[in-house]
Amino acid sequence: MARSGTLPSRIVYRLLPGAGDVAAFHDLLAAYRRMLVILDEIRARHRLRANVVVLTELAYQQVRAETGLPSRFVTLGIRDYAQHLGDSPDGVDAIPLDEKLFSVKGPSQVSILTLAGRRTLSYRVEGYDGPWREVSAARLIIVGETLTLHAGVALHAPIEEQTTMTETILTRVGRIIAGASNAALDRLENRDPQGVADQALREIDEVIAEARTDLGRIQAEAFRIEQRRGQLAAEVAGLAAKIATALQHDREDAARAGIARQIDLETQIGALDASLQDVGERMATAQSAFDAANAARRDAEHRVALLRRPSPEAGDLKGYGSEERKPRRGLDGPLRAIDRLTGLPSAPASDDLDELDRLHRSSEIDKRLLAIRRTLPS
Repeated sequence: MARSGTLPSRIVYRLLPGAGDVAAFHDLLAAYRRMLVILDEIRARHRLRANVVVLTELAYQQVRAETGLPSRFVTLGIRDYAQHLGDSPDGVDAIPLDEKLFSVKGPSQVSILTLAGRRTLSYRVEGYDGPWREVSAARLIIVGETLTLHAGVALHAPIEEQTTMTETILTRVGRIIAGASNAALDRLENRDPQGVADQALREIDEVIAEARTDLGRIQAEAFRIEQRRGQLAAEVAGLAAKIATALQHDREDAARAGIARQIDLETQIGALDASLQDVGERMATAQSAFDAANAARRDAEHRVALLRRPSPEAGDLKGYGSEERKPRRGLDGPLRAIDRLTGLPSAPASDDLDELDRLHRSSEIDKRLLAIRRTLPS
């Protein structure tokens, strides 16, 4: 982050809840307050100060089990608890959020994670209110049916040092769908229509390749975590029999050592479970980007075909959805890169997988078609 010498400003979003939103956020607040009560009890029992590491080690599993809070709420909440030590849980009406727990989707909507999944709400900007001094990226404030989101935002770019923001794969997909490539396709009637069309499609192909690489890397990460979790779980199960054998032979010292090892392994498994949940969220985002990029390419191909070979009797949608077999361009290289980066084999971009995708799409189209027909008068 660039250093500008000034704190970011506080921006205030007034959220406009829809059906079920207020209840979902009150459930989240109740779970968060319960976490604070658990932290108070553990801190008093162990006579702790604001030690985030120790609190996380002692409280993480209990909080997750009793509240159902997602892992990021727990870890972020423990840090926030240490920062605001002494606040009464019953009086807390603000929940800290980071970039994984909320995201501004555009000029009118924001998405926030709850106990029952993400809720997307409309909002209006209330204005700016002094400097942002919190450690968390934002705070959700829940008072009755009033929901507000306070976040830190830099209003001015620093003068001495400029920051270049890296464009994420999901941002690139959104940019393409929003029209960056469509603008090029609209110029097909210019002097070099073939070149313009090819360039537009090449850009989409690059995004598809990057999305596939990103998805493969995350899948490989999940595979490694699951493998390690399985090894630890097997060791925990094996220790149970050994502990029983030790007790049968009056070897309490050996049994105690085995139980201590079990506890350590279970703690590691809990950490891996938290990592798996985070990886699962990132995998869902990466899969969404990959699916959206492929959809953008199908739309671009259709538009190019209509502009190159206009047919008055064809209609705007004729031929759309009846994809022919086409080779995937530029994907074998990224797949080999996944192999090198992760050490795990990735699925080849084969015609069989293309056929599987087409069958799945055809099935989805048939289902929607049947549903629409059922709504029509007979």
